[in-house]
Amino acid sequence: MVGCGGFQRYRVGNLQEVKEAEIVALVDTSDEQIALMKEQRPVTANAAVFHDHNEMLEQVKPDAIMIATPHTQHVTQILDGLKAGVHVCCEKPLVTSVAHAHEVIKARDEAGKIGMVSYQRHFQAEFRYMREKIKSGEAGAVQYIQVLQSQEWLRACAGTWRHIAALSGGGQLNDSGSHVIDIVLWVTSLSPKSVSAYTDNKGTEVDINSSLSIMFHGGAMGSIAIVGDGMSWHEDVTIVCENMAFFIRDGKLTITDRDRNRIKAEHLSGGSTPDRNFIHSILGKVECESPFECGLEVIRLTEAAWQSSALNGSAVVVTS
Repeated sequence: MVGCGGFQRYRVGNLQEVKEAEIVALVDTSDEQIALMKEQRPVTANAAVFHDHNEMLEQVKPDAIMIATPHTQHVTQILDGLKAGVHVCCEKPLVTSVAHAHEVIKARDEAGKIGMVSYQRHFQAEFRYMREKIKSGEAGAVQYIQVLQSQEWLRACAGTWRHIAALSGGGQLNDSGSHVIDIVLWVTSLSPKSVSAYTDNKGTEVDINSSLSIMFHGGAMGSIAIVGDGMSWHEDVTIVCENMAFFIRDGKLTITDRDRNRIKAEHLSGGSTPDRNFIHSILGKVECESPFECGLEVIRLTEAAWQSSALNGSAVVVTS
């Protein structure tokens, strides 16, 4: 486990449910975070402790690493892991530039290892349901996407590394906003063509509020709003297709069709965790369902949005 902060401690809880997984080492620059990990997750009590990931890789020689560290550190830790011959699962965002995304994908392919970015929504039943309806053609072509994410990100993250550009590599758009960008791209399989964006840093080093207007290849349009100076957590996702429309409100999915039927999707089957998928993909039991390419798609759109904002909202082509 590279990084022992709060989310990594949550992840260990998921790993405890995967009988094939054994946690053999903890890496963090903070002794306090390591102590909290061992206290809150007794399953890690006997794990070896390191302050440097390369020292751990050399001495422990694990099968895999799971990374949850400040964003700009990801690329080096991923590359070092692949060079050492281990599988890599990295918390979002995968990296903070398109160039780095291509670099880690190339290194993964050369190493012949599993490379995963931990987007847990890929394993939630409602998103899997929408993806299947669109992928099968039943929903028809996607016409429009709308997303609103509102959080107290400005206040909640004040004084942390997330507001320091050298560590975070960007603001909420590439942090929690990364989840919603990823999931709409993954569910719809759409590829963005161009984006016009505005951002507001609210006096910090990084973007806090962002508004994106997107044109996709094939003609679909989209609007993504990321509000980091919100009152509380709130999220809406709307995907309108030719034959069906999907609405997620307060985590609940409603589907409508051309006959004006309105169906509330409840008790959907399926779903898992990225942690289980990562371990089982290493063992060859399943395919990795959130590969590095998903991280590439997210940073492609994010980087273009940052460029557009710097140009006062002028449309920017989303490059490959």
